[in-house]
Amino acid sequence: METLFIYLLKSSGLIAMFYLAYYFLVRKETFFDNNRWFLLSGLITSLLLPLFFIKKVVYVERPKYTMDDLVAYSQQSPVISSTNTAVEAFDWIQLLCLGYVLVAFLLVSKIVLSLISLYRMLYQQQVVKKEQFKLVNLNENIAPFSFFNYIVVNPNLYTSDELKSILLHEKIHSQEKHSIDVLIAKTFCIVFWFNPFVWLYKKAIIQNLEYIADQKAMQQLEDKKSYQRALLKVVSNQNCLSITNNFYQSLIKKRIVMLNKNQSNKRNSLKYAIIIPALIGFVLLFQIQTIAQEKESSYSQLKQSNNPTNGIKINKNTTDTEMKIEAERLKNSTGTIVKFSKVKRNSNGEITGIKIDCKSKDGNKSSSHINSSEPIDTIVVYQTKNAIAIKTQDTRNSNIRLAQLDQLGSEENDDNSEGDNGDETYAYNYEYDADFPVPPVAPVAPVAPVIRVDVAPFPNMPSPPTPPSGTPLNNEKEWKKFEKKMEEFEKKMEALEPEIEAYAEKMANIDEQMKPFEKEMEAFEKKMEAFEKEMEIYAAKLEAKMAEKSEKGKARR
Repeated sequence: METLFIYLLKSSGLIAMFYLAYYFLVRKETFFDNNRWFLLSGLITSLLLPLFFIKKVVYVERPKYTMDDLVAYSQQSPVISSTNTAVEAFDWIQLLCLGYVLVAFLLVSKIVLSLISLYRMLYQQQVVKKEQFKLVNLNENIAPFSFFNYIVVNPNLYTSDELKSILLHEKIHSQEKHSIDVLIAKTFCIVFWFNPFVWLYKKAIIQNLEYIADQKAMQQLEDKKSYQRALLKVVSNQNCLSITNNFYQSLIKKRIVMLNKNQSNKRNSLKYAIIIPALIGFVLLFQIQTIAQEKESSYSQLKQSNNPTNGIKINKNTTDTEMKIEAERLKNSTGTIVKFSKVKRNSNGEITGIKIDCKSKDGNKSSSHINSSEPIDTIVVYQTKNAIAIKTQDTRNSNIRLAQLDQLGSEENDDNSEGDNGDETYAYNYEYDADFPVPPVAPVAPVAPVIRVDVAPFPNMPSPPTPPSGTPLNNEKEWKKFEKKMEEFEKKMEALEPEIEAYAEKMANIDEQMKPFEKEMEAFEKKMEAFEKEMEIYAAKLEAKMAEKSEKGKARR
């Protein structure tokens, strides 16, 4: 249920985004066909995009307590019984779902009733087939309309020129299947009835369809004024069905204005592309699915080993600046102070000599010094559980030792401790060997940029008026009041246009901000793959070395 709620919320947000883009960017342009496909693609995108996720894998450390530990603990813990009975809370979610389904059912019923009314109206009427159209002549006082291939008109109310203009207008609706657009819009109103923008979206679709029919009808008529007079004449015939393409719409003034408007510049069609950065921002903010995976460790069975919790890894090509940065990082994370001195380099800039002094947070100290004519091998400085460790694969210097040596893990101590078998407790202290495996240091993940979508605050949107109950046939006064309120609402929306455009400009640079981070993430993933391979090699060497030391310790005993 929560997943469905989130899906509806995301889809509603996308519907609002596309409507605002249409309203403030291209509503006043004369690209009516492009606007039609833009609006329809917005509805389709709002359905499909919330289902698309980008998976991001994040590796996490193995938890301190496994599920087996928790199960064992629960079996050993006493069970506390309670006689108190919990009082069941009222299920508000179920009530909301019931309300949602009830309103959707009422809207579906309204459409079904409209279809039944249409069927009754056309039933047993004389139908004249003309080309691919079916012309129905009614003697009722009803506004001309079309529904798929049916064109309904009362020819007694208009002159021959007016009737010609009306039929041409409705033929264009029928030819271009505008009834499908109307049904799609009404279906979205059923599913997203709680979103006020979907009702405005439906109105925008129907209004744009009228612009398309007006524009193409005017191109085929010689007398444009007679067509406009026909628009005005049908104003008095307001009886219509909501599921049909009506010759008259309440925004008749805007239709006449668009008929006389000059064609928009083709460069203005680039405004459609502004929605793309907004969609990318939506995906980056809401459609990235993080998947956590445990880091596998073949040596995790050793509870008290010399595994580094944090460390520094330097080699012959490490710069002085990198050493300072890593030393500062180790100090901030573990409190260990590391100083690099007496750094010598050859003509190629490779390190041949270096002195390392370490001091842990507990006061433990460690020091090592390498001085040679050859470049150094990899050196690792890291903080273990009880010591500061400095390790290298360089066999030319014997001064490098572990600052402190951990005892063997508690599992081995337990196996050899004094108990039922009477054996006495012992532990091994191992000196550092030159061939002891050097643990790899994990790469540092890049930090994602903070994308602020609220730099230009999103304007406070005015609340759209609520449509009255009933239809314009039986509630004419309330519907006229509603139309006046809608005009006031549209004026308020037009006043917010500069703020919306400023917000859209701020959203446009999100993709550019994320490109450097994406490149860093690709490089980080490659480093992680190499690190995992190094860890496998290290684990194998560590187990072999520990087994060898264990055998030597038993032999000495």
